[in-house]
Amino acid sequence: MLHSLESAGSGLLLAFSFDIENVSPQRLVLITVLNTIFTVALCSRLFYSLELERGLRPALANALQKLPFVSSYVHRLQRKVVTELEGEKGGRNRSKIRTTLPQTGLSFDALLAKCERLKQEAPSLHTERMSGAIYVSPASEAFKLCTSIYSMFAHTNPLHGDAFPTICAMEADVVSFVACLLGAKNDDDVCGNLTSGGTESILSAIRTSRDYMRATRGINKPEMIAAVSAHAAIYKAAEYFNIKLMLIGTDEQGRLNISELKRKMNKNVILVYASAPGYPHGVIDSVEAIASCVRLWGCCLHVDACLGGFVLPFAGSASGKVSPYPKYHFEVPEVTSMSIDTHKYGCAQKGSSVILYRNRQIRKFQYTAVSSWTGGMYISPSQAGSRSGGIIAQTWAIMMYFGHAGYSRQANTILQASASLRRSIADISPLELIGEDVTMVVAWRSASKEVDIYVLNDILAEMGWHLSVLHSPPALHMCITSANIPSLQSLVVDLHEAVGRVKSGDFEVKNAKAPIYGMANRMSDTNIVNDLLKDIQDVMDK
Repeated sequence: MLHSLESAGSGLLLAFSFDIENVSPQRLVLITVLNTIFTVALCSRLFYSLELERGLRPALANALQKLPFVSSYVHRLQRKVVTELEGEKGGRNRSKIRTTLPQTGLSFDALLAKCERLKQEAPSLHTERMSGAIYVSPASEAFKLCTSIYSMFAHTNPLHGDAFPTICAMEADVVSFVACLLGAKNDDDVCGNLTSGGTESILSAIRTSRDYMRATRGINKPEMIAAVSAHAAIYKAAEYFNIKLMLIGTDEQGRLNISELKRKMNKNVILVYASAPGYPHGVIDSVEAIASCVRLWGCCLHVDACLGGFVLPFAGSASGKVSPYPKYHFEVPEVTSMSIDTHKYGCAQKGSSVILYRNRQIRKFQYTAVSSWTGGMYISPSQAGSRSGGIIAQTWAIMMYFGHAGYSRQANTILQASASLRRSIADISPLELIGEDVTMVVAWRSASKEVDIYVLNDILAEMGWHLSVLHSPPALHMCITSANIPSLQSLVVDLHEAVGRVKSGDFEVKNAKAPIYGMANRMSDTNIVNDLLKDIQDVMDK
């Protein structure tokens, strides 16, 4: 296509070789129009090819990547990383993966015994040394309760509400429980549904907002605005639902930059995305300030409280603040939707989240209704069709088990542990905390080139820690849960030792990831890193 455009352009340029005085006005207008069309088409092609909308730096990096010698070098690096990863996986190779069903089915007892062996063969998970991931101890009564309740309702399906009314009633209860925690009053119209996780809740909110704004405001070229710290699910939503994503920076405390938001707002914005708190640094965006910007344009405002939904409502007294955090939920009138993970600090098992909407008028745009299908009339309230009622039942059960007092105790314990960890890390030079909000996430970076944060992570990993590795700026974080609180003092001790080893150069780490993380941080938002991530995922899925 580009070649044909260049040929056309050459022909048009030749047209200007004529003496302009001898060219008729009609022909001159035609030549001008054609040259304009050619220039616009060429610029558009270059803009699309170089992905300039992502910024100049990634565009230049992607252009360089297309050069033969650069492409060859990058490919060799990618293959080196992937080959090393395949070697690390070792035992989990294709020869150990079954490709066909057994000719004769295994017995009940045989399968139980086999699964027990597989469980024992799996790498031991030191849940007390993991950031997030495990939010309730597998040895706890709460964990056992969820497992038991799930099995009782595993084969029910809320899609068939007439056949399984109990499950539908449980789902309604859960939605009401969560809504009441997040600013909804008894006479409010706040409503919602359970989803499979935070990503589905976020996708549902964004797609629903897009369709709502198209129907009520006639917006056909939707855009949404989010901080660079917003959850990565926004990229999926932009890609899936053909929405232009505009990322803006953060202020000194890591919150969405309000001044930049004001400059970016326009008539095509369907939604502004806020975090309470954000995953990387545990920082709570200024929802009320964002709401004042949204109010002027009449677009939707989504608050991602996937992490904070079962902690922030109790954060005032636990964090030592005189007053609670600034409003972040439905008490702010401009908030139109919220996402909350019940499988995090709600302590339900994985596959459980809640999406809430300001009212039923907005939620209707989440539904899919089909009246012309040959299979009959079809209505689906969420992206998933069939869902296991077991997930809903165990979520309902765990919320009834904890109650308001139980969640309050958990939140207080977590936030007190967070405050203590923040004080300890602040005393370790040259580490410095990111953000001032006391939440479940404690993030830190290195203030000195003498201590490479990614090398520090490699040493801590050899000590058995599984921390979250961050970019822009390079940093680490610990997401505090009930499962890892007992180990936090050990983390402080190991941090002191690891920092000392990095400073002295007294370390040798096998399977070091620091070079990979360093490259990814320097070349973030480029196709080079994106392609490498896809290659790594492909290895993991083998």
